[in-house]
Amino acid sequence: MKKLLLIGFVLTVFALGANATAPVPFSIYAGGAVSVPSSPDGFKDGFNTGYHGMIGAGYKALPMLQVVGKVEYHSFGFDFGDLSGIDGGNSKVWMFGADGRYSFNLPAAPVAPFVFGGLGMANVKQSEFSGTSLITSTLNASIPEDQNKMYWNIGAGFDWTVSPTVKLFLQGRYVNVNTEGDATSFIPVTVGLRFF
Repeated sequence: MKKLLLIGFVLTVFALGANATAPVPFSIYAGGAVSVPSSPDGFKDGFNTGYHGMIGAGYKALPMLQVVGKVEYHSFGFDFGDLSGIDGGNSKVWMFGADGRYSFNLPAAPVAPFVFGGLGMANVKQSEFSGTSLITSTLNASIPEDQNKMYWNIGAGFDWTVSPTVKLFLQGRYVNVNTEGDATSFIPVTVGLRFF
């Protein structure tokens, strides 16, 4: 009976160990860093470099192709220049979409480059200005209405293997939101972690 229990225990441990080393088809992403306004001129010149954060979940559709669903938040502070006594006016962008992410196979290399592209929906809005300045009401009157528009993005980056289940990634991309009039575009640079 003891031998049977011992054999069962060894087989269970072996099975769990084999299952732990099996490839996982899903990945979890989390990251953020800076977002640089690109166009139109009013956005590029009127707002400072902002920040963003993102989370996502990926599914390995093919050996080197992953589909990644993601949620992102970007915030750009208004450039007040010489104005004083005014606050607010931040431009905020929520993005919900998916990317196709193609990794290049470099056997035994700790760094793996990738390219990606995708699309989704973006919510673009600007917060109201506040302060004691007389021009606050004029600035508030010029704030555009909130917009829900399609966006697309393309980019490239690389994964660096930290452990068998964790990778550090660095990526840069171009984002184009189809806002009314001129499209709004910006360039996010993201540093983050990929699990599995």
